[in-house]
Amino acid sequence: MTEKRRKLVGLSLGIAVGIVAALRWRQRQRARLASPLRCAGDKGVALITGASSGIGATYARALARAGYALILVARREARLQALAEDLSRQYHVPVEVLVADLADPAGVASVEARIAETGALAFLVNNAGLGTPGPFVENTIQSQEAMIRVHVNAAIRLTRAALPVMLARQSGAIVNVASLMAFYPLPGSATYAATKSCLKVFTEALHQELMGTGVRVQALCPGFTRTEFHDVNNITERGVPDFAWMSAESVVAQSLRDLEAGQVISVPGLGYRLLALLSGIIPRSLLYFVGYRTRRYRPASTPLGGFHKRTYAGFADFLADARYLVRHREQLRAAMRLIGPAFRERLMLAVTQVNACRYCSEYHAKLALRSGLSEDEVRQLLDGDAGHCPPEQRTAVLYARHWAEAAGNPDPDIRQTLIETYGTDKAVAIEMILRMINIGNLSGNTFDYILYRLSGGRLGH
Repeated sequence: MTEKRRKLVGLSLGIAVGIVAALRWRQRQRARLASPLRCAGDKGVALITGASSGIGATYARALARAGYALILVARREARLQALAEDLSRQYHVPVEVLVADLADPAGVASVEARIAETGALAFLVNNAGLGTPGPFVENTIQSQEAMIRVHVNAAIRLTRAALPVMLARQSGAIVNVASLMAFYPLPGSATYAATKSCLKVFTEALHQELMGTGVRVQALCPGFTRTEFHDVNNITERGVPDFAWMSAESVVAQSLRDLEAGQVISVPGLGYRLLALLSGIIPRSLLYFVGYRTRRYRPASTPLGGFHKRTYAGFADFLADARYLVRHREQLRAAMRLIGPAFRERLMLAVTQVNACRYCSEYHAKLALRSGLSEDEVRQLLDGDAGHCPPEQRTAVLYARHWAEAAGNPDPDIRQTLIETYGTDKAVAIEMILRMINIGNLSGNTFDYILYRLSGGRLGH
């Protein structure tokens, strides 16, 4: 292909991408303008099931803040009353309590009747849910049937009851709270994943039926969310790293943003959105293998001791470091040119020794040997001994260890010594290299932590 033709193809692709992006932006803007959340004046009534805590209570708070009158549905009357009083007092909206067990057909019927009486119903959140941990065959059939009644039967019946009211108003919104498990049918959640997948597919099909009516539907598919759900249903949180958890507030905020933009499937959290996308790409044989290994290791798990390596505290911290690398890539390249290969590897091994990343230890030990370090010096650096380092580099190597031990917040006096020894430019270059290797260390250790928790302490040491 000639240079002229390559440029023409590149220009054509760029124009095509720009047109698609512009059309998508216009579509989202039009969706926001027509959003039922932006209706002027009286917002109408929002009915929320499973409203006594967690995601349901968070929806109640968000919709009360937006001006909706509320009908709160759940089994725990005392919790509902306390929430209703708080919301009414804080947001000055009418709040009604309706006690109902949606696993019982009579409970569903009572909510249906209340919807029929509410001519101003504008928002329905089918959030009520339950779960049973463990393999399907180890749970009672009654518990599995109760899950189907709550997740599927109740949600479909309440949606059917709400739609005539909303269609008459030519406005409304229905959110069916599903789960990321709708994309991943894994062992230990056979019925749960099946019911959530049913909600997702039901919502997608319903969306197509309702296009142009003014009524929007959404399937919310959150990942691990900090609520009472796990405690109430005796589901252990062991094996799930801290950074994988989201707050109910962030989940609901993303749901409402996506609803306003006309997004039918809402998956809060960048990491979870990537997982949802990957679910359609991952070979099923690989998914089954992962499920098998998870099932095999978890029953053998014993109470875990501590995982003592340093890891990222949360996904936001990892993203912050990733953004740092992207924004400072030119400065990092300049720092790598300013600090020679052998010097760099001594700094990297010093930081890696503190953070104990096994991947970086092996990789940088090989690079250090290629850069001219002896096996004895590499071994000593990995043991925390800088005695074999050249005298002119020893101050920086000792500083690297201090920097890592202080989690990137060194003592100002010690940092001043580094600047006085090497000058400002070289000291800044040294710190950029330290941060780069620290990012690699924490990423490797975080991956090990996930292996460690999922395998019950067998892997990831």
